Amino acid sequence: MLRTLILRTLVFVMAAGAAACAPQKVAPTPESPTFGDFSQRLEQYLKLRNALPNERTTKSREQIVDRRHALAEAIRQSRAGAKQGDLFTPEISEQFVRVIRGALQGSSATNVRKTIRQGEPVANIHLTVNGAYPEHLPLTTVPPTMLLRLPQLPEKIAYRIVGHDFVLQDTEARLVIDFIPGALP
Repeated sequence: MLRTLILRTLVFVMAAGAAACAPQKVAPTPESPTFGDFSQRLEQYLKLRNALPNERTTKSREQIVDRRHALAEAIRQSRAGAKQGDLFTPEISEQFVRVIRGALQGSSATNVRKTIRQGEPVANIHLTVNGAYPEHLPLTTVPPTMLLRLPQLPEKIAYRIVGHDFVLQDTEARLVIDFIPGALP
């Protein structure tokens, strides 16, 4: 009996650890048609991005950085007219803010806030769409409790939190795709 309890506890701990380290891919909340609109807008971004030349991988740090900068510049040129709100429209932003603030309340709120603060402090950062995600900023991860309520993201795209802003980042190009200012209280 003790052995069974220990095994169950071990399985639970391992599952919880795997969930915390899992990539940011979860199913979208079905009750929100707004998230469907977000997914369509994200798909348009991905089509544009995937149409750009993709160079072979390398192990040279210098070449990796050069390729990242080249990819970011190609995306900027392809999205020359991009502005805040292209993906996070007012309706989509409202739904995201509702989900984010909902995750910051209730029984798991303390753990959610603790996870977010691990990358802090961040102050006086001015984000721009198509701008570089600042190199010196920590890559604050979005807590799993919040991710479970948000639309699934493809590989190379991630949600980030910068101060009070909720950011959609192209992780390969280290580029800000769009953001919701003041999404976090």
